[in-house]
Amino acid sequence: MAVMKSLDVSPFYALNSALPFKDRWAVMPLQASLPVAPHEIEHNWQEIQNADLRGRKRLIYVHIPFCDIHCQFCGFYQNPLRKFDTSTYIDYLLKEISLEINNKAMQSAPIHAIYFGGGTPSALAAGQLARVIRYLKQYAPLAPDCEITVEGRISDFDDEKVDSYIEAGANRFSIGIQTFNTTIRQKLGRQSTEQEIIKNFERIASRDSVALVCDLMFGLPNQTIETWQRDLEIVNDLPLDGVDLYSLNLLPTTPLAKGVENNRIQLPSISDKCHFYHQGAEFLAKQGWVHLTNAHWAKTSRERNLYNFLIKQGSHFFGFGSCAGGKLDTHSYMLHRDLNQYYTQLDQGKKPLMMLTGKSLLGDWLHQLQAGIEKGRVDLIKLTDHSDLFDPLIKQWHQVGLLQDEEHCLRLTLSGRFWSSNILQALQQLLLQLNNPEHIELQNKMAQAKQAMKGHPVMPGAHSEKKHNQPISHH
Repeated sequence: MAVMKSLDVSPFYALNSALPFKDRWAVMPLQASLPVAPHEIEHNWQEIQNADLRGRKRLIYVHIPFCDIHCQFCGFYQNPLRKFDTSTYIDYLLKEISLEINNKAMQSAPIHAIYFGGGTPSALAAGQLARVIRYLKQYAPLAPDCEITVEGRISDFDDEKVDSYIEAGANRFSIGIQTFNTTIRQKLGRQSTEQEIIKNFERIASRDSVALVCDLMFGLPNQTIETWQRDLEIVNDLPLDGVDLYSLNLLPTTPLAKGVENNRIQLPSISDKCHFYHQGAEFLAKQGWVHLTNAHWAKTSRERNLYNFLIKQGSHFFGFGSCAGGKLDTHSYMLHRDLNQYYTQLDQGKKPLMMLTGKSLLGDWLHQLQAGIEKGRVDLIKLTDHSDLFDPLIKQWHQVGLLQDEEHCLRLTLSGRFWSSNILQALQQLLLQLNNPEHIELQNKMAQAKQAMKGHPVMPGAHSEKKHNQPISHH
């Protein structure tokens, strides 16, 4: 590797300690590989399926592309539940899984986590999701402590569904609440009231059989310090095992974004969001919660947040279901989002691939960086031979309160963890110049190739937070 004498870090300097950046930057995943030509996809896919995929943790993502209602903030609404036969979808989903369940790629090492995302998995009729869980429990090489997560809306988790998930083998529920405040919820298209939500959580928790996790969101319309504090106190009082605190990311295609554009709705400022994050993190710390990753806290040892963290480490993950994405042996892939195309490919006995990339052209430094940022600790010495070139940036970030000190092992402060997407984006671009300078021009070509493709399915794993907050991909 050629020695670089200098590195211009000044474009990534923070402004000041009160507001280090004007806004949070969306984390744009580096385009680390090129799409495979359509006529080569089938051959390449078979090679991947016959590979021995060891050496990294392994995950399964199952996508359920249906929603009962369209929440105002969500940009991932696709298929209205009432218009589709979900039983047929489950039949085809199991057919897809059966195509590769016995292949060497799947069977070569344990699976450590399974995530049912969407869409709204809990919107399916009782028993449908359980069919898939049971199948995977029976035929996939699951680790003894495999985390199996079902995500959904609290109003869907009735006794029949809860019992079917648990009996089939699910051991973690991730339930999107956003806020307990009844007035704010109803304006977002969510119907359950504060008291109904509390009773439902208590009812589920009484089984004492799963890690129970709640998602909260800050930066919502009409949210105040007082309403946010009430949300935090309810979370702390409930028998939960984990909580996510996500910042609202206003996606341009959502009903909420249109309301903001028309000046019908006002949102809290970026300064307000920063305050909400600090308020939440400091409150949870005082109550004894453990800060696992930037947006996630655990109250008990039952909660590990395994899938969401392992994704950032560059784990192999098998993707199943219309609109799903996966990554095996650094090959990324996307499945058809159109259900008719998805079904047609499966009728022909084929994996319904819409896109497949070649192997990653970058080293493992990118995954180490992403995983480190999530944990609030990045050791630059392990990522580059030229960590001293970052000294001016480290000093400046420390001065404005983003870093705890000026060491080459960067330890993020609470402010740094709020602005983690900006820090990640900056380090990503600078390390690319140092470690893979030849890739910068190629990256521009890849971006153009991606732009030429139409319709991008959700790829879990590229999410920086969760499906309602991410630039592309996870949930």
